Amino acid sequence: MFSLSWNKPRTAVALLVICGLFGCATSTQLTDPRTAIVQSLAGEWSNSAQYAQAPAALKVPPSVAGDWLDFQHAFFVPINAPIIGDRVMYLEWRSGGKEGAISRQRIWSFRQDADGTVRMDFYAFVDGKPWVGKVNAAEAMTAFKDLTPGQLRGYARECALRFQRGASRTSSGVINASECSLTAASGRRMGINATVSLRQDDTLEYKESGVLEDGRFAFRVPPSEPYRFKRIAAIN
Repeated sequence: MFSLSWNKPRTAVALLVICGLFGCATSTQLTDPRTAIVQSLAGEWSNSAQYAQAPAALKVPPSVAGDWLDFQHAFFVPINAPIIGDRVMYLEWRSGGKEGAISRQRIWSFRQDADGTVRMDFYAFVDGKPWVGKVNAAEAMTAFKDLTPGQLRGYARECALRFQRGASRTSSGVINASECSLTAASGRRMGINATVSLRQDDTLEYKESGVLEDGRFAFRVPPSEPYRFKRIAAIN
């Protein structure tokens, strides 16, 4: 279901992370498509190349109405969070580089439907401060082990992305506003569009938007083209 090309050293590091967190003793674990997705996402990513090539007109502060693109440094970390699920990741994004201000903290939890479809549940933190900077493999083993649903704001269950195999060996998780509707922390009702795509050339594309009941956008991240991240390091 899921195939990406990795060089051997990077693959070895990623497999050590996955095995350390979840164990690799059984063939079921080795063939679980969720493990392949987590393995392929794990690491540090940056859209610095995309940002450098973007026209100056896009390098403006984010807004709902206008078009923009900013520079993001992203960590995608497999974590041990057994109360949440058995294939879980912590996301920490920083604006302007590795030491920048945090722009996004999320939990992604992967599950399988009865028909084998891989789904990804989104969670935001009620208060993410205790987990800031917990982005290496050693901390991932302990920092999230007692994390509970009460410490998170879950998206509606029907908002879980469906992962599917696409053309050119690209795998994507997708949900759209026609099937995903929720009440945000602001109290506004909105539909969610989201796409997470992993390409064979080790590129991660991400785009998300919220659509209010009157059709206006509540947010667009980013507005037009998706973020295009390149992996710059494995989790150590």
